[in-house]
Order: sequence, then C-alpha cells, then structure tokens
Amino acid sequence: MKKGLDAPLVPIIFTVCWLVGMIPAWNSHQLYNFLFPVLMLVLAAIFVHTSYWGKYAIIRQTVAALKIPQNSQVLDLGTGHGAVLLAVAGKLQRPGKVVGIDLWKSADQSSNSLIATQQNIEAAGVSNVAEIKTADMTKLPFDDESFDYVFASLAIHNVKPRAQRELALREALRVLKPDGYLVIIDLEHVGEFKRYLNEQNCRQVSVKRAGFNGLWGWLAADPDPGC
Repeated sequence: MKKGLDAPLVPIIFTVCWLVGMIPAWNSHQLYNFLFPVLMLVLAAIFVHTSYWGKYAIIRQTVAALKIPQNSQVLDLGTGHGAVLLAVAGKLQRPGKVVGIDLWKSADQSSNSLIATQQNIEAAGVSNVAEIKTADMTKLPFDDESFDYVFASLAIHNVKPRAQRELALREALRVLKPDGYLVIIDLEHVGEFKRYLNEQNCRQVSVKRAGFNGLWGWLAADPDPGC
C-alpha cells in the first residue's frame, strides 16, 4: 500500500530545529543545551511513526470495534491514501459500499492524489465495494440520510476557519442515517467537535485517547476536561 506523510511540513520543521539547535549545543559542550534539539528530533520521529504506522493501528482497532455489517453504506471524509477506506472495504460485500472523498492536497498528506489512492484500491482487490471521488466535505454531493457510517480520520482539522469545520460536521450529520455512526479520529479541535455534536443532540457522544500510536495528536489536541 502506498502511504503518505501527514502534514509533511511539520516533521520538516522539527528536523530543521534539531539541526539548528545542535550547532550551538555542540559548540557549548554543555549537556543541558542538547535538550531542545533532542526534543525536536523525538517529536519528528513520533510524528513520522504516527503518520506511517500509528494511525493505521488506531484505524484497524476502531473499525474492528464497530463490527460494521457487510452491507453497510460508508463515507470516508478526507480519505487521503485510503487508510480508513481500505480497512472498511475489507469488511464489506455488495451491496455494501464505501465511498472516499478528498480534495487531494499534498500539503495535508504527501503524494496525495486520486490516482495513487485508486491504485491502492486496485492492489487491495476491493474495487467492487470501494469508490473515490473529488469532493469538498463542506459541500457533500450526496442525498440526506445516505450512509450508515461516516468516518473522518485526520481530516476535519484541516478545514479553516471554525465555521467551516462546523459546516463539515453538519454535512456529515446530514448524510448520516438516523441510527448511523459518525466516527472522527483527529488531533485538534476535539473539544469543539464534541460540543457541536452535543448541541445537535447526537446520542452517546464520547472521546477516547489514542495512546502512543496517536501521541503527537495527543500533544496537539485541544484541552477539554469533558473528554
């Protein structure tokens, strides 16, 4: 499976800070001066781990816990290289189907493209139950109450400003069936999402930490005592 580095500029910045910080630290011959560059290097390593391995473990665990029926209709917002889409597709049989949508921005994920994700779908042998489209999550091209599950993995935080993020959530709820599930895996605005969903009278809104596999997300997540 072809993968991409999430927000590639972030680990690059961490790595540059490490390199820049090492020069004065090395010249000073003082151990405490190495603390900052070492921290930057550790954060870069954690970011890469989460992007290439950690988030996939989180997604597999989440999909397995949901016990998605084979005939489910599923939407994956900001599908990227298809981490969620492929995990869900492996659980489905026709007439079950998972549709992934994205704007395919490389700033959000390196080498992000419809062609690359289509190749992942074909390589996994799930073309009969998986489809991808170019679409904006704030203006979904789907009818009301079309999906049993709507996923958004490391996607909604990329939508700016807050009003647009709320619009993305509103659209997700619009296309979701009354007894459906909205599943969000993200690293920012967690408290904001929770408050909005509670305001919309969604049932059983809950937030869980992702542990080590989502550690850089945990470091960046909005503080929310209610989580």
